[in-house]
Amino acid sequence: MALILTLSISIGAYLGRTKVGSPSELYSLKDNDAVPAANSSEDDKNLIPIRTYTRKNCTSTPILVADVKGFFKEEGLKLVFTGELKSTEILPSVLNGNNDFAETHPNALATYVAGGAPIKAIGRAIIEPGPEVDPKFRHMRWFVRADSGIKTWEDLKNYKKGEKINHNGLAPSCTTFIASTIFDKYGIGRDRLNFINFDTDQAALQALQQGNLDVACVHPPFYKLAEESGLTLIGDSSDSGLGEAAGLYLYYFTEKFIKEKPDIVHRFARAMQKAQVWANSNPDEAAKITADFIGSNGNASHWYATSTVIDEEQVKPWINDLIINGKLKEGQIEISDLITHQFEVR
Repeated sequence: MALILTLSISIGAYLGRTKVGSPSELYSLKDNDAVPAANSSEDDKNLIPIRTYTRKNCTSTPILVADVKGFFKEEGLKLVFTGELKSTEILPSVLNGNNDFAETHPNALATYVAGGAPIKAIGRAIIEPGPEVDPKFRHMRWFVRADSGIKTWEDLKNYKKGEKINHNGLAPSCTTFIASTIFDKYGIGRDRLNFINFDTDQAALQALQQGNLDVACVHPPFYKLAEESGLTLIGDSSDSGLGEAAGLYLYYFTEKFIKEKPDIVHRFARAMQKAQVWANSNPDEAAKITADFIGSNGNASHWYATSTVIDEEQVKPWINDLIINGKLKEGQIEISDLITHQFEVR
């Protein structure tokens, strides 16, 4: 009970600190210990606005960095946050022109395109880091209750034998794809997974502590919360054996925007490449920028591609998983339907 209360208080504090505003505006209003915003001037009036929804989660880091550190401005762009959206509202907001771009994993992108959405990915954002990088930057970690008796993936083979294993997630997502891949790899079997959707990682952690989940998967800003709550770490996304593909996250625009405004897309790609290199080189400051904006006490961010070049081989496992699960038919979607190499920056 004490652990549940501690987790609840931590989550309440997290939610209570959430701030609203664009990153540059946020930092211009903060006190002297804040990260300074990029210098503003009359020249800002000549910047080209690029619109996207307000993110209050760990995927926001490179976008925040590009704004706060002036990489958008260097490319003649001005970031405009249009407000927070539910996950189901993000794609429609891009399709109807309220937002210019968004990001998603390849499996979600494939289902959007298969459903008729005229969008294409133009570059990489998050990737899974290699073994030479601190494990705290790996895309996801899996936790169980300390009293579960589970210490490793192999222990799950005989856990609740003959029953489903309750796990957070909503397909298609990184959580469901990587978990299914790991369960297959370690002989547990994806058929034993029962995915239950939660709006946030912290809500999943609370459900785990209360016994409503058997396993919870969370992202870097919430690793510390999970550890401080006394939960047991059993593995991470590198256990999937997928390499960089285990974290693959892609920026996308509509085909109409790409055709009509290719220069803006190229400027965007250059700004994001610079922001991602900076975030990898300055992880503590990148994490602070993110934590301050989303209202988290998280101490880590993701790892990012240092070039926006999309490796088609990294996309394929995400698509194959959809075929295995019956979400797509063989040959229904080609990689060329999902991505363009026109704007890649090395």
